[in-house]
Parts: sequence; C-alpha cells; structure tokens
Amino acid sequence: MKAKFLKRLLITFSIVISASLGILFACAGGDWDWFGYSNFTPETFVDKSYSPLFYSANEMFYGIGHDEEYITRFNDEIKNDWTTYLENKLNQNQVNYFLLNDSSTADIEGLYQFISKNAKNESFNKWNGKINLTDQKVKDFIEFIYFARQVEKSSINTYDPWDYENAPKPPKVDATLISQIQKKYQTSTNPFIKDRYWFQTVKAFFYSNSKPETITFFEKTKNEVPKNTLYYRALAYIAGVYYKDHNYAQSNYLNSIVFDKCLPLRVVTAYNFHPQEENDWKTALDLAKTNDEKAALWALLGYYADPARAINEIFKINPQNPHIDYLLTRLVNLEEENLRIEINESALKYKTELKNKLNQEAISVVNSIAQSEKTAKPYLWNMAAGYLQTLNGNYSLAKSYLAKAEKQIPQTQSVKNQLRLLHLINTLSEMDVMNSTNENILLPELDWLYSQSTDGTTGDIRCSAAIAWSKRYVSALYAAKNNVVFAELFNQNNVFYQNSTQLEAMKSFLLKENKTPFEKLAESIYSINLSDIFEYQAIMYTFENKIDLAFESMGKAGELKDQLLLGNPFNGKIQDCHDCDHLAAQKTKYSKLRFIEIIQIMQSKVAKGEDVFNNYLLLANSFYNISYYGNARFFYTTKIIDSYDKYYETIINNVEQAKSYYKKAFEAATNDEQRAKCTYMLAKCERNEYYTTNSGNSDWNNPPADYLAWDGFVTLKTQYSATKFYKDVIAECGYFKKYVGVK
Repeated sequence: MKAKFLKRLLITFSIVISASLGILFACAGGDWDWFGYSNFTPETFVDKSYSPLFYSANEMFYGIGHDEEYITRFNDEIKNDWTTYLENKLNQNQVNYFLLNDSSTADIEGLYQFISKNAKNESFNKWNGKINLTDQKVKDFIEFIYFARQVEKSSINTYDPWDYENAPKPPKVDATLISQIQKKYQTSTNPFIKDRYWFQTVKAFFYSNSKPETITFFEKTKNEVPKNTLYYRALAYIAGVYYKDHNYAQSNYLNSIVFDKCLPLRVVTAYNFHPQEENDWKTALDLAKTNDEKAALWALLGYYADPARAINEIFKINPQNPHIDYLLTRLVNLEEENLRIEINESALKYKTELKNKLNQEAISVVNSIAQSEKTAKPYLWNMAAGYLQTLNGNYSLAKSYLAKAEKQIPQTQSVKNQLRLLHLINTLSEMDVMNSTNENILLPELDWLYSQSTDGTTGDIRCSAAIAWSKRYVSALYAAKNNVVFAELFNQNNVFYQNSTQLEAMKSFLLKENKTPFEKLAESIYSINLSDIFEYQAIMYTFENKIDLAFESMGKAGELKDQLLLGNPFNGKIQDCHDCDHLAAQKTKYSKLRFIEIIQIMQSKVAKGEDVFNNYLLLANSFYNISYYGNARFFYTTKIIDSYDKYYETIINNVEQAKSYYKKAFEAATNDEQRAKCTYMLAKCERNEYYTTNSGNSDWNNPPADYLAWDGFVTLKTQYSATKFYKDVIAECGYFKKYVGVK
C-alpha cells in the first residue's frame, strides 16, 4: 500500500472527532439516481449491521446519510437489560421515563436524595406508593441513573448541527464525581450493577481533564468484566483516547475489534478508522493477535479504499469470514457505479464500452474465489461472478456461474428474485437482434420484471435499473432493424411524433387487433395511448389552423377532449396575466373540444359575412391565448408535447395566426375604438415576436430591451389618442404609459 493513498484517506475523512461516539456530519442525500445503475442488492446477502456501509453514490452512509443515533443507539438494549434486572418492580412506562425522558431529571435527583440521605421531598411524595423505594433493586436503579445523568452533562452536547463550531463546550467531569463512580464500581457486589459502574467510570475519565487515565483504568480492570456491549463501547472510548494522542495504529486496531464484535457500532468505528501513513497500517496489522482481528482490519480498509485487495487478503486468512461477503457486495456496487454507460447509438457499441471499462482485476478476484467454493455463501460468489461475466460479455460463462448458484441458494424469495434478475440481464445482454424467437424467450421474464415497479413483490431487491436498462436495450435492438414503432414503445422519444409517418405507424399498431402476447406487453409499458395521439394531432392541427381536422381528431381523444381550459380563451385583455384569468369568475368553461368547435363556428360565420369584426377579434384572441403568451397554455399540455423542446417551442411561441386575425379584424372595424384595440393587440404580438427572437440570444451583459416603441404603440399614439381605449391602455400598460410620457 502506498503512503500517498493513505494520505488520500486523511483528506477524504479529515473531520476529527474527539470520541468514538461523536456526531458524524455529512450532507444527507438520496441514492435514487444511483439506483438507476445498480442491479445487485447487498441487503439480500449480508447482515443488516453492514447496511450503512454499503456503497452509496450520494451519501456518506448508505440509507441514513449521516449517523444520528449517537445518543439513542443502545436505548432498546438498555431498557431491556434494566427491565430484566428490576423483575417487574417498575412497569415498562416507568423504566422508560426514568431512563430516557429528560424531564425525569428532577425526580431522579429528588429520589436520590431520599435514598442516600433519607431526605423526603416532592419527588418522594410523588413516587412513594407508585414504586417501592425501599427495594434494593429499585434503589440501585435510581442511584445508577443519578450518576449516569451527571456524566451525561459532559458527554451529551446538544446544539444546532449547522452551527457546531460556535457551540458552547460542555463541562468536564470533575474528579470528585469520577471518584464516587469508581468507588461504586469497586464496592458493588451485584455483577449487573458492577458492570455498569465500570462502564460509567471509563466514560467519566474520557470526558474529564484526566483523559489518559481512561486507558490506565481500562487496562487495570478489563479482565474483571464480561466482554459484552458495554465492554466494546468502552473499548471504542479507548480507541478515541489513542486517536487524540496521535497513536493512530493503536486506535485503528481497537476500532477494528469493536467493528468486528459490536455490530451496532460498525458505522461509528468505520468512520473513526483512520490510517494516516503506511506505517500506521502496518503497525495496526502487527498488533492484530488473531485471524478475526486481521480480517476486521482488512474489512475496514476495503470499505475505505480497495475492496478487491481486502477480499484477497481475508480469503487467505479465513474464506468463511462474513466480512468477505460484505466486501464482495461493495466491490460489485462500485463496479456498477463505474459503469455508468448509456445506450445511445447501438447495443453492440454499448456492450463494447462496458467491457472496456470493467475492472478485470476485480473480475479475476471474484472468479477465483467463486471457483474455490470455500466461502460461507458460495451462491453469493457465483451470482456475483456470473453478473460480472455478463458485464464482461462472457455470457456462457455467466450462465455457468448462475446455474451453480441456482443449486446453492437458500429458499428465500429475495435471493430467488435476485438470481432471476441476473439471469434476465444475462439473457437479454446476449441478444444482438430482436426476432420472434427472442421475443418468446424474453416475454415471461420482462413481464415479471415490469410488474415489479407496481406490485411491490420485489421490494427487497433493486429492479428499477434493470427495468430502465432493459427497455433501452430492447429499443436499441429494434432501432437497428428500423422498427421505429417498437423502438419507441420500449424507449419513448420526445421527437417521435414530430414525424407524421411515424405517428401514423404508431396509430396503426395501437389500433391493431389480435396482438401477440409480446405486442401486448410492449403496449402495456408504453405511457401513450390512442387518445393521447388524437389529442396531440388535434392540437397540432389547431396551431396550423386546420380546424376541421382538429375538431375531428379531438373528438376521438376520449376523456381528454373534455379537459377544461383554465381561463376564457376568447378574452383579449390589455395585460397578459394568465394567473389572473384563471382566477377570474367564468360563466362558461370551455373544454378542449368545445374550444375548437367554437373556433370552427366563428370561422363559418366570417365566411358568411356574419358579425365579421367581433368574430375575427375572437378568433385572434383564441389563437393568441393558445400561444405561450396567452391564458390557455393548458390547451397544449399533453404527454407528448415538451414545451422546452425547440420544435414545439417554435410552434407555441408563434403568434402569426393571431396577427393575421387581428389584421382582419382591423380591416373589418367600423370605428376608431375597434381599430385602437386591434392596433394595440398587434403591438402585443410584435412585442412577443421580439422577445421570442431575442431572449435566447441575449446575455447578462447585453439583455434584450425592456420595451421598444412597437409599430402598434406609434400608431395608437398618433392616430387613436382620442379614444377611450387609448386611455384604458395608459391606465393598465406601464410600457405604453412610459412611451407616451404620461406621469
């Protein structure tokens, strides 16, 4: 191991904490994005105590972000221990209250005064009769909590974690209190009580000004106590003292023992494991007295740095050690993280890139150990080896490993599901073409896989990655055969419906009767149906002003045709405020179909010369409002249209149809009030076109103008200043008001 590598560990994990039980800070995030790349579920294979140490792409600790159990970690164990000791002399609620409820402090202090000095007080009056204060075990319980709470004043520091640098430092445990607790340990004859005072003595020394005495006391007395949870908690404190004294080798060695023997402290000791130099690491290894201790040290190093090397070393020591199984899951998950490759061009190109990027050394290590059949869980190693061989493009070898695993797996549903998933990934990866034979092979497996996202039967394995990947992979195979419909069904593409030939091909497929089982599967995973397509066509026809076709298509859009627009689409106002229009009272609400129908009716009327000005003006307003600038944006809100796509952005920002009708309304106007309104509305269209054209070409140093003297503004000022509408515009439009110089 190179020293520079260990120094890198120092940089990465350089937050120094004073104790093994300190608060661990990290930016908590989610791993949902990473799960899009992971198919291998460590929870399926190893003890849950390893869970926070599973590979996490976005968090310090998997699933929890950062450790928040530094105070509560042992609450349940403490409650159970004392409940057993007290033999029902206190009920469960009373035990919880005294042990874990901060509001019990005053009662504890009062009861301690009674027990130690026979001084009756409010606490005595409150609890006498509820609990037997003369019972020795009850007295032991109260007395112990009293001293433990005194130590807690120094050991528990509650403060705002975002301002921990400015938090007040807790007081040190004074020598008198340490002496009292140590005396309790020395004089106690009950093993249960003696053990707890021993731990409190270690803890008190640690949080005092005599921190080195922690080691002295521990070494002198460690053989007098059982090696239980309290012992390993104390050992974690000793590791903290050595760390504070810069004896990193000894600290790391002791942390590894706690990691191995005290499962609840794994996350803490893993965080505190901190080799600074290569010599620290070698010395820690030399300190290890047993193979289990050496394996624990390698496990911690594998967690931080090189799981493949750690796996090899643990295998030499003891192939049955559980840490090796945990490290295997981490190794596989790390490889998955490294192999974030999208299927962009072809399946073949994707598989080539995958193989080139794979860590061949890791594959070799896993293969060798899997073939040895010496581990405690050979099925796990065969499954991992098979999965890595799939990624490596050796599909026959992958089948061989997975077949071995199938004969070895325990009969638990989660492991069965994981194996089935890996089989599916290998089967699909091996395919370079989609035909009826391959469709029949894949059908039951894809049907099973795609059901997992909805029925929850495989909540214990990661399947979201395989769901997304399989769809992209199958789509790429169909695309290679120019089967655009099935390529779209398995991987929806925003641009697909921009091509009318492709659109009609999809309609034909969806209208097809007697579909094959595989065709039904493909249709079932596609998020767009015929109603969506007809709605889309109706909207596009409307933007093109092909209203008869739009009405016909929208009529076939099922329930979508009845969706109500949020504002009155025929209103034309001085100010554009779609939110205001949506909140305004509406005597009549218009569905998408009714909106198109009324446009159709108004076009028929102007063709007959009926009420020409008003109908042209309403037509202009309707086309204005279905643009990005109007109050009827909901009209083009569909599953297919992506308003941020340049193709659709150009369409919905276009106000040419509105301009055309405003001009026709102007020509049909019979008075200046009508002409003034048309002139102003044309100015709004001119403004919108300016911003549509220029906003994308601007930058912070050269933004588009706040406003310009649009042609409509000029005409309105010079020709229609005597109209009432002119005054209304000044009252409502700040731009125009500024232009004409009105204060």
